[in-house]
Amino acid sequence: MNNRGVKLDHDLTKSGKDVKEITETLKNFKEKDFDFSSGRVFASMCTEPLDIAKEAYIEFIESNLGNPGLYPGTKEMENQVHKTVSSLINADRMKSVSVGGGTEGNIIALWRARESTDNRKVLLPKSAHFSFEKACSLLDMEPEYVSLMEDCTVDTVELEEKIDDDTAAVVGIAGTTEHGAIDPIEEIASLSGEIPFHVDAAFGGFVIPFLKMMEYDVPSLDLTTKGIDSISLDPHKMGMSPVPLGLFYSSGEKEISVDSPYLTGKDQKSIRGTRASASIPAFWATMNLLGIDGYKEIISDCMEKTDYLIELMEEKDFDTITEPRMNIASFRSEQPEVLVERCAEKDWYISRTVHPPGLRFVVMPHVTERSIEKIVGFLGELR
Repeated sequence: MNNRGVKLDHDLTKSGKDVKEITETLKNFKEKDFDFSSGRVFASMCTEPLDIAKEAYIEFIESNLGNPGLYPGTKEMENQVHKTVSSLINADRMKSVSVGGGTEGNIIALWRARESTDNRKVLLPKSAHFSFEKACSLLDMEPEYVSLMEDCTVDTVELEEKIDDDTAAVVGIAGTTEHGAIDPIEEIASLSGEIPFHVDAAFGGFVIPFLKMMEYDVPSLDLTTKGIDSISLDPHKMGMSPVPLGLFYSSGEKEISVDSPYLTGKDQKSIRGTRASASIPAFWATMNLLGIDGYKEIISDCMEKTDYLIELMEEKDFDTITEPRMNIASFRSEQPEVLVERCAEKDWYISRTVHPPGLRFVVMPHVTERSIEKIVGFLGELR
């Protein structure tokens, strides 16, 4: 990696800078970043978009669906995207909105729950993404965490005991950030009853449906399940879309929106006003290019490489924390912080788990067998 310093005048110049100078400086900055194509990034749930997605993104760079009447073509693609994804998870009964990612979707879910129940308590698995802490802080709600089972899914017995009249929302995770575990969504929906139940499928939303098609033994992600109030999922993860793009589906009974009288849309349901929307046509192009078979091929390849990673790590005496349900693998380690730091010093990027302590690998499409062999070899030398 090029770590050259970039000399800049940080004050805005009177007459601007030369294009060649700016271009060269941009190149220097870019060389400091990691490219997914290096195969050395195991700590990201995002990957390199397809060429057609990059082209679409640039073509629609001005799009802003915060003011949808000015971008009817982009809006039409957004509607098609929502309908197509809805068919994957059987969410036809739900309304949808594009969001910036799972964090925004999770905030909206808790906002809706608070407004509809007038309660503040949120029941969360200990595997819940840190965005729920943000959401609870912003909304003055109270997170209460539920223990995990040995397979890193939520303890539904404890969850049932904690559900009471003060509960505003129950959260389940379909593809946990740490381990890729899938909570028993149908069982939680049944336990929640009339209490709003939100499914965070930011990662699993574009993995689980295709795994089911390929007859993997994973729980269903089916929004016809009675009791599911909302779900968030991120095309900018395994959907192969450029960032940022999330989709949020919700039942129409507890609609949250504000009037937007100065714009071409009558109201807004997302937290953001202005919305950089080029990722929508980019994702539209990606979906149409890949189709179901294309996604199945990508995910199958990631699963095979995950199995290969586990095989090599076990040869180096690293034990898995739990059997992976998708392309995320975690391994027990007494000092994961030290190993993560040592890897970073050599430009290898893995991450750590907290519950329990360990090493975490996300095997995205940019990961290769060769890069797996190299990182495992390096970790073996560190033991």
